Amino acid sequence: MNPVRKLEMQCSHAEFFRELPEACGNLPFEVIGDRVIVHDHGREVHIKLRDEPIRHLGSLSLPMEQITLKFIDYSEDEANKFLDTFVGHIMRTGG
Repeated sequence: MNPVRKLEMQCSHAEFFRELPEACGNLPFEVIGDRVIVHDHGREVHIKLRDEPIRHLGSLSLPMEQITLKFIDYSEDEANKFLDTFVGHIMRTGG
């Protein structure tokens, strides 16, 4: 089973990559262009990052990212658990 999750998050590339190690539970990962592969004891999480247009709220300019996570050899429950940790770390910084 390879669950897929799509998120739209308010953060910049720099904020995303700054929080990535903790967001992934300090698992080893590699960055290849706009993709990240997280290695989790024989399983993988493939993360694709894409800039979205900046959103404007009054005088605020909010950088947005579309994030797609594909969980290789994860159950739905395992993917949800990873995602809860991931989102908690990324959202704490970015939005």
